[in-house]
Amino acid sequence: MKKQAYTWTEFEEDIPKLVAKIKKLNRRFDGIYGIPRGGLVLAVRLSHELNLPLVMGGVTKNTLVVDDVSDTGSMLAPLKERKATIVTIFYKPWTKAMSDIWMRKTENHIVFPWEKN
Repeated sequence: MKKQAYTWTEFEEDIPKLVAKIKKLNRRFDGIYGIPRGGLVLAVRLSHELNLPLVMGGVTKNTLVVDDVSDTGSMLAPLKERKATIVTIFYKPWTKAMSDIWMRKTENHIVFPWEKN
């Protein structure tokens, strides 16, 4: 699988766009849950932007669930079944858990700036 780099600059450009899309939902969220490991950086950043607390567990339909990528969807599918709103930076066309909000579609392996190459 081809590798694709995602930079801090792209992350900084995507954050305001994600925030706008989330606000456009006009929903009241009780907090943000970031899928460990990949979703944690995004969760922290969005918690600051949206003034929402981080949730460590107990995801409900009013929790905003975030991850860096919805690849197979195995981590996100159970949360989608709970009717949680899912936000990702990337999604892959074969995912079992399509994000409600996403920025980019890819078939490549994404290398995020917070990961060790």
